[in-house]
Amino acid sequence: MESEKDYHNIAVIPGDLNGITVTDAVLKLSEAISDKLKKPIKHTTFNYNADYFLEQGITELGEKELNELAKYDQIFLGAIGDPVKIKPGILELGIILKLRQSFDQYVNLRPIVLPEGVKSVLSDKTSKDINFEICRENSEGLYVGKGKVLNEGTEDETGIQEMICTYKGVKRLTEFAIERARERKRFEKPKIHFVFKTNVLTYAAVPWTRVLNEFREKYPDIEFLYMHIDNFMMQMVVAPEQFDVVVTENMFGDIATDLGAVLQGGIGSAVSGNINPFGTFPSMFEPIHGSVPKRWYEVSENGDYIPGTKNLEKINTVKPEAAFLSYSMMLEQIGETEAAKAMKEATLNNLRDPEYKDKTVTYLTEKASEFIKNFN
Repeated sequence: MESEKDYHNIAVIPGDLNGITVTDAVLKLSEAISDKLKKPIKHTTFNYNADYFLEQGITELGEKELNELAKYDQIFLGAIGDPVKIKPGILELGIILKLRQSFDQYVNLRPIVLPEGVKSVLSDKTSKDINFEICRENSEGLYVGKGKVLNEGTEDETGIQEMICTYKGVKRLTEFAIERARERKRFEKPKIHFVFKTNVLTYAAVPWTRVLNEFREKYPDIEFLYMHIDNFMMQMVVAPEQFDVVVTENMFGDIATDLGAVLQGGIGSAVSGNINPFGTFPSMFEPIHGSVPKRWYEVSENGDYIPGTKNLEKINTVKPEAAFLSYSMMLEQIGETEAAKAMKEATLNNLRDPEYKDKTVTYLTEKASEFIKNFN
């Protein structure tokens, strides 16, 4: 929640492996924006990661950790996951999903924007075409962790996963999306696409259809449209220029935004904002590329990660731009628009470098820092 102090109070969770790498780069770059801030930023680091979970003997953040983080204005997360130490999925559920649900971060905001001067895999599309946002419902759907396994270990073993969609959840997500569409001013009449699978998921679809119909009447200044998720995925590739703001269910949004990341130049520059719009709890901002263990560990002849190793040459090839853009999004959230713009432009300047793929994290951080110092 937003601080009334004379500084911004930011919790930093570097996470694991190259989450630490990109967080270090972000904190170094944050020093360059100090003269562009309305209020200084105080960072406090929390080492909630695989090592912490093993030391504490826990599988999710508990009341102690949540109460501590709740004191902060916003949270920056590097990346979590260390498959050598902890089975994949435990940290994702125990940290990311736990924070999203505990802090009511019910909007996952994912900009799908191709930077000017950066090429997309869609060779006939430019930055004018790929410029939309996906507002993914972040607290319900298939990711609530509800379900069960019947007859485990037998021929009749059955896994059941529940999709929970509420009227309240869809309504408040759409209200947030409306404000985004109005602010973007991409089209003369703002557009919001509802994306679901109403013809198959007939029960879970009821709240989505209700909100869509109600809001069409309530907000005549907004154009509301509907697409099935499969058609939406196809249209993202065929005609992304038609989209403005999209609202969708949790899992559908998870899948669609990874495709969106590829369209906008690669998952290495894609960002995620887990938003609590009312500021009752901190929001959380993170790059979506993960901790990239293949660029941390030495690998055996069998292709397995070797525990305890650290390949510095590989680590230095990690790209920090998604982390920079995530931090920039956080700056916008706390009202530091000038600093946010400076960091964003410095990042885009990096991405436009013809030799970008060959540059190290050290070089890219220094280059961005120098750009910010000269940015007016």
